[in-house]
Amino acid sequence: MSSLLRIGEFARLSQVTVKTLHHYDDLGLLSPAQIDPDSGYRYYTVGQLPRIHRIIALKDMGLSLDQIRLMLDQELPTEQIRGMLRLKQSEISQKLQEAQRQLAMVEFRLRMIDAESDFPLLDVVLKSLPTMRVLSYFDPPSSGPEHAAQQMARVAGGIKQAVEDGRIRHTGVTIDVFHGETILPFESPELGDRQHEILLGVEPDQESVFLEGIGEFAVRDEPAVPFVATLMLADEESGRTGFEKAILLRRWAIAHGYRPHELVRYYHHRGPLHTLNREEFVLEAQLPLDDLAV
Repeated sequence: MSSLLRIGEFARLSQVTVKTLHHYDDLGLLSPAQIDPDSGYRYYTVGQLPRIHRIIALKDMGLSLDQIRLMLDQELPTEQIRGMLRLKQSEISQKLQEAQRQLAMVEFRLRMIDAESDFPLLDVVLKSLPTMRVLSYFDPPSSGPEHAAQQMARVAGGIKQAVEDGRIRHTGVTIDVFHGETILPFESPELGDRQHEILLGVEPDQESVFLEGIGEFAVRDEPAVPFVATLMLADEESGRTGFEKAILLRRWAIAHGYRPHELVRYYHHRGPLHTLNREEFVLEAQLPLDDLAV
């Protein structure tokens, strides 16, 4: 028995725990060379050290124990082993990209804090948007805040009536889209024609609708967007402060290596179809992006 190593000694040489060796035995990955029938004590040999070292090396690559057992116990073709490692390579690469994105967000927050102690922190979340059937309406420019409020009430009232009448089969999704590189408040008189678009999510069989006193709501498919930076806006942030945060959202995107599209969307979690009180709005600013790293 002198040529055998006690489990504790083998664990020390392998730099794994005794518990790990028990686990590997249970999985059939590495069994003791001998078990004392009286004491139940486990013994290993020096010749088993290469196997435990290979297990550790493969585990450090992120392979599962089941994958390791396949690689060690079956004569897998080289192409299959290469495929397993390439799959793991892709998985690690994706995790690395996500970690780098998270690091960039932390660094951005730190820069904001360093720049100005009361600078607003941005809780930016990256999302993807699916294809959606919509009714599209371009709201004409307003002459100022009072006219914008009246116009908002008129359009919201017309939409709600059309939904009640069954002319608009609304899914509950409402989005304001402001086209153009310059982000402006939607009561701004600087907004031009076809710059403020209202999108209503609708059922697949919805047809275009004309609302008397408002205009044409044209049906179309809004394409999917794989990268969107989003920021929640609530209470007073849905007003002028919200528009300013949308500008900061664009700066955030550029600082993180994205190319913002020349538009910003405001998804209505609570908006004019729920209440005309702007202070009660809960909006989500959505900035579509191109990922320059892809």
